[in-house]
Amino acid sequence: MTTTLRTISGLFGLLFGVSFLNWLLAPAGAAAMLDMPLLDGVARNTQIGDFSAFFFTLTVFIGLGVWRQQAQPLLGACLLLGSAAVFRILSALLHEATLAPVSVAVEVAGAVVLFAYAWRLRQQKASVRLPGEGA
Repeated sequence: MTTTLRTISGLFGLLFGVSFLNWLLAPAGAAAMLDMPLLDGVARNTQIGDFSAFFFTLTVFIGLGVWRQQAQPLLGACLLLGSAAVFRILSALLHEATLAPVSVAVEVAGAVVLFAYAWRLRQQKASVRLPGEGA
């Protein structure tokens, strides 16, 4: 089970890494993949900067968690993805924004997988006892 969660987590990291590179190198295409126009002026700067930062942070946190098999970076990525899903839903409810159900589904699925993998790593760490420790 741990290997499966690690593999799926790594695939999510790869997906978000590709998204980061798209925002950095081909932002018009990256925006189109999210069903949005590439904005102009300062709005474009904010759009590219914020989306690049979002996907870069996810990629780094997931990469560190998978590579080092550590729960903390995975939980950071889980928080970022989960909060993105929550705020997408709130934007639809509070501000009449069109809900993006596929994006919410990817974010929720990613957050669940990352949380499950982090939980599994913590369970494994807790079950490892050093010589001389009590039962």
